[in-house]
This record gives sequence, structure tokens and C-alpha cells, in this order.
Amino acid sequence: MGQAEESLMKIIEKMNSNPKALAVFITNVAGKNVDWEMTFQFNLDKDEQFFLDVKNQAVNLSEGIKFDAMIVMSGESKAIERICEGKGDFTHAISREQITVEKGKVMDVIRLTRAITIVLKSK
Repeated sequence: MGQAEESLMKIIEKMNSNPKALAVFITNVAGKNVDWEMTFQFNLDKDEQFFLDVKNQAVNLSEGIKFDAMIVMSGESKAIERICEGKGDFTHAISREQITVEKGKVMDVIRLTRAITIVLKSK
């Protein structure tokens, strides 16, 4: 397990016990709450490939490749480490070309950033 994956794993452990962070993964559609389901594939320069699943208001991190991931990101491992330390976010990493969204919508990545930010602020 690389450093970026390990840093993200620590955030996810806290996220799964933080109702406010998990609430980010609920979308209100026509007055009804719908659980957000999304898979993020990370292909980083210094880490083994890993993916993050969001389903049923829970987040799980697994090693390997999720071929049907909705979001595929590549780039610098250090950018993910900085995000997990609260020293930046995906928006900045993308704008600085440290992270590239190869597949999917940047707005979905921003939702993940909001959940991470809530966890970091709740320390």
C-alpha cells in the first residue's frame, strides 16, 4: 500500500463514522433522498492502483483496478497526500495539473472533496 492510499484510508475510516460527511453522499431527487453510488479509480504515479467505492452511505477502499469505475483519476501521489492532510483539495490539484480526471465529471470529484473536508475539520 502506497502513502497516498494509506492517507486516504485513514480519512475514509473517519468518514464512515461521521454522519455529516456521509450525508454528502445523499442526493435529494424530487423530494426523496437517494444514496449516491460512485466508484473512483486512482492510477497514481508512485502507488499501486486502487479504487474507492461509495455505496449505501459507506465508503470502501480496495487495491486493484475497477474497470467499470465512473471516475478515473491519474496523477501525482503527493497531491492525494496533500489533500488528505488538508493542504489542498481536488479542485486545486486538477487546476495545477497534478491530478487529471480521465473519465467522469469533475463535479463528482468535488463532492468527494467536500466529504474529506468535513472529516478534516472535525478533528
